[in-house]
Amino acid sequence: MYWTRGKTLGAGGFGFVSIAKTHQESGDDVNIPEVVAVKSAELSHSKSLSKEKELLNKFNACPCILRCFGDQVTTENGQQLYNILLEYAPGGCLSDLILTAGGKGLPENVVSHYTKSLLTALIHIHKLGYVHCDVKPHNVLLFGQDSKLADFGSCKRIDVDDGDDDFRGTVLYAAPESIARREYLPESDIWALGCTVLYMLTGKAPWKFDKDAAAKDVLMMIGCSDKIPAISSGRRVSEEARDFLRKCFVKDPTARWKGEMLLDHPFVKMGGDRRHHHRRHHHLSSRLHSFLLRCFHVSKPNAVHAC
Repeated sequence: MYWTRGKTLGAGGFGFVSIAKTHQESGDDVNIPEVVAVKSAELSHSKSLSKEKELLNKFNACPCILRCFGDQVTTENGQQLYNILLEYAPGGCLSDLILTAGGKGLPENVVSHYTKSLLTALIHIHKLGYVHCDVKPHNVLLFGQDSKLADFGSCKRIDVDDGDDDFRGTVLYAAPESIARREYLPESDIWALGCTVLYMLTGKAPWKFDKDAAAKDVLMMIGCSDKIPAISSGRRVSEEARDFLRKCFVKDPTARWKGEMLLDHPFVKMGGDRRHHHRRHHHLSSRLHSFLLRCFHVSKPNAVHAC
């Protein structure tokens, strides 16, 4: 598998993500896109990344989950890096899409469509005995009309105590039981799904706090109070969407709706055929893909320059 690293797309506690161009000889029996995303970490600190690669291999039967094309160890600038090759999402993530919409939220049929994809992904991993633990708009990547769940760095097995008592996920999307008791259940992902749907509908974060709010007050509000995220009164939201959110925002996880139940909810079924809505978005994504290919200039086998 030959590829050349391009521009860095982002970085985090795990390492960094780059765009890359693959090079395949004619006759190669390898089905890898011309452009991929490469997630990299120092080899000595790559345990989390290696675990994510193994999980993506387990989940690869679901079309609503990001695909992994394998892993490699490279030596770059005298440093050994562990890399996993992933699908590149030309449409960015849901958070990017909402920002381009001016923070006003997305049409309900669009939200419904993305919600169905998210539910399909979550049902799949839950059946295999795992919880994602960090469902949020930043971890939903866009591929033209489609979306895929990504970033399984916080994922864990259900009912397995791995001895790690650290908090997993993102506080503003976390379920009450995850904050209060460090419990991570399939139903915890459903709460986070509700927060993500609310963000798509309103363009606003699921919880609103003063900028000077203390961390303990935020944690107490989400984890221990009887409050749930509120739908902004400044935007009209259908009763179907409100009812869907009410099924997600149940404080008691045992009373929260399951993914299979939500998949049959009227709100999820209202998406319909969205090809017309996505025609312009798909066209822009195709243009971006072509532009990215032109932005790579390989001067020698192990060097790449990005415009």
